[in-house]
Formats: sequence, structure tokens, C-alpha cells
Amino acid sequence: MAAAEAHPPPTPLQVTSLYVGDLDPRVSERELYEAFTSLSGSITSIHLCRDSSGRSLRYAYVNFISHDKASKALDSLNHTYLIGKPMRIMWSQKDPLPRKSGVANLFVKNLDHSVDSAGLQEIFSKFGNILSCKVAEENGQSKGFGFVQFDSEESALAAIKALHDTLLHGKKLYVSKFIKKSDRQNTCELKYTNLYVKNLDHDLTEDLLLDKFSDFGKVCNVVIMKDNQGKSKGFGFINFESAEDAKKAVEAMNGAKLGSKTLYVGRAQKKAEREKILKHTYEELQNKQTDNMKNSNVYVKNLDVSVDDSKLQELFSSCGKITSARVMHYDDGRSKGFGFVSFSTPKEAKKALNTLNGKMFEGRSLYVTMVQCKENHRTASASHLQFAQHPSGFLPSSVSNFAPELLPTLHGVSYKMSHQPIMYQQIGMNMAALFTPKEQYYGTMLPTSVRII
Repeated sequence: MAAAEAHPPPTPLQVTSLYVGDLDPRVSERELYEAFTSLSGSITSIHLCRDSSGRSLRYAYVNFISHDKASKALDSLNHTYLIGKPMRIMWSQKDPLPRKSGVANLFVKNLDHSVDSAGLQEIFSKFGNILSCKVAEENGQSKGFGFVQFDSEESALAAIKALHDTLLHGKKLYVSKFIKKSDRQNTCELKYTNLYVKNLDHDLTEDLLLDKFSDFGKVCNVVIMKDNQGKSKGFGFINFESAEDAKKAVEAMNGAKLGSKTLYVGRAQKKAEREKILKHTYEELQNKQTDNMKNSNVYVKNLDVSVDDSKLQELFSSCGKITSARVMHYDDGRSKGFGFVSFSTPKEAKKALNTLNGKMFEGRSLYVTMVQCKENHRTASASHLQFAQHPSGFLPSSVSNFAPELLPTLHGVSYKMSHQPIMYQQIGMNMAALFTPKEQYYGTMLPTSVRII
């Protein structure tokens, strides 16, 4: 069902770009172009976002020649299907803060399975301008809940007041402000009665454990886990009748000494929950290590051809402990005029940046900056350039994803490979597609372009 879409009034800048999300992984620029051009034929560029391996991130940006054309596409195509999945379309927001803050964002549950995203939008649109609306799905089936974000807090509150506890298709709706999971965990304290206890002496008995924990309330069950020989594994479980009593036991006994060991006492968790927490902790550690590595590396260019690895290391050693220093060379051994220096800590790398950037060395003024990983550099380039426009026609933003032999016939538009430098204004596409990964990484421009003829 295609509902009449409510959307924010035009901004002073007359936004012409749409965000298209929840795409099927198989959707490419070709399918997006065909879906949107059939409606208005006024597209200037499409950018399908991909990860470093080229796989779709399942969202894209579509740029139109005018706000009116974009508005028409938003009204007509939002929640329509593309390769079996409904597209979620909204105005592109350069500032992600309003979207991520959760302001005017609602959580709706107890939805009948016949209510899809378009139906949910139709129900809520009478209360104000909707930025985004989505019913959660799994394998194409509704999960019975969804999210609606308005452009104002007043509209969201009006929707809660009018629709909470009302009947829809025989079910009572639950409508409330959306709260992020992390905030829910902080504000809504978990209630539990089952405790996990470890660091038990191997000669500690269940009767002694029961006696000790009964001081905090009625204990329903105590078990110490044992191996095949009947010996204690050093941990067990205690089940209280009351959640309050369980909480008191945790507060009093966690970190307390029982026998010769210091106890750990906490809420008993299912295996899946423990694994999820461990995975999250591991990922945080890995990300921190990655950030430290990235922030400990500097990129140096404008080096004289006489500078080799040892000279580079000698120059930068005054800033800290160097783990590696390397000048990049062509296959014939000639210096490329740039290199990389890795320090043991981000602080030392920062010192090198502040100390040596602009310094004269072997007759040249050095350029020193922090190393950016290839993916971040590509993302930054895309964000800065994805909205470039060209009045003469359309070119998919990820040209590099198409085989060269397909270019002459792609969408019936002729293309020509050129080996002349171009200006950004000459082409309406994401300029990042013009650079090879190496040029994107080092921040240099490859004098090769693809232009419409």
C-alpha cells in the first residue's frame, strides 16, 4: 500500500538529495537508476555506499536537479518494493545529530502483521511531518513492532497521546518515546533471582553455601557444579525467591571472602548472553588497538630523492620510539617522494606532526599528516563529493564497479575514457570513483577520468 507521504517543508537550501535505505544486497546503481528515472527522469547522480571490499552497505543517495523532483520521488516511491524489499526513503541529512539523538522518535509495538511500513506511515502522518517510518521485518514478515520519527517533538507527543492504548485491527497499540538499548539498560534495572557464584573452595559444600546466603532472604535452591568424579568445579548457582533478596546478596557477597578465596557473585546469565558480552568486549578492545595503531602512524611527502629509510628514521627519531620507517619506491628503485613512519604511541606521532610538518629537510619543505585508513579516506571523499551535480545527464557513482566493456551501452549513454586531468565541476558523480585505492589512500589524483559524450 503506497501512502501519501508527509515530509518536512523545504529548507532554505532546497534539499535535492534523498537517502534510500533498507535495500536488498543485490541492488546496484542500475536498479536504482531504473526505479527513480522511470518516475521523473531528473536524476543527476546516484551513490550506492559500499564497504572496503565493494559489498553494498544497503543504502544509497539519489540526487535530483530540483527539490520538487526529489519531493515527487519521495512521495511516490517510499516503501515501494525493489528486488523484493521495500525502500525506506527520506530527505538526506548532512547533520546526523537529529537522527541519532532520538528526538521525536517513537517506538510502536503490538502491531498486527498486516500493517507494513506504508500502513504505519499512513496512521501516524496526520500528526505531523514524518522523517522516517519503518516496521521491523524478518524474512519478509513483520515482527510486530516499528519506529516512527517526526520532525518535531510536539508531533511525536501528540501521536503518543492520541494512539497509545488504541485498538488497531483488534490489537491494542503501545506507543512510546524510543529509548536506545544502552539507555534502557541504565534506566531500567534488571530484576533477577538466580545468582552465579565462582571462586569457591573445592571443599565448600552446598549446605555451607545455603547457610551463608540465607542471611539475605529465602533461598529456593543451591547447586555447586561438579565434574565426573564428583569434585567441585569451583562455581555454582543460588536461586532466591525474591529479586530484592538476590540483589542484597550480590551487593554484600561479591568480593567478599569465603574460606580461602574471594567470591565473585553476580546475575546468572544464559550462554548466548555471556557470549554476546564477551564478543562486544573483544570488539571494543580490537577497535581500540586499531585506533591506536592508526593514530601512531604518520604519512610524509615531498621527500627529496636522496632520502632513504635510514635518513627518514633518523629525522623522526627525535620525536619518539620508531617501530618502522619506510620510503616508498617505484619498481626501478626510484623514490616516490613519500613514506610512512610508525611510532610506538599516538602521542609520539602527534609530536612528529606538530614538530616536523613544514620543516625544511634536504632542501624541501616536508608535509606530515596522520595516516588515514583507506576506508575512512574513501568515506570522507564520498561524503564531500557525492552531491556534485552535472546538468547533462547521469553517470553511476561507482563506475569502477562496472566492467569496461559494459560502459558504452550502460543505460544507453555513451562513455569515453580520457587521460586528461579534469576539474571537479566537470562531472556529476562521486569523484572518489575516479581514483584507484592507492591514490585514495595517499591522497593523490590519478589523471584518468570517465566522461559522458
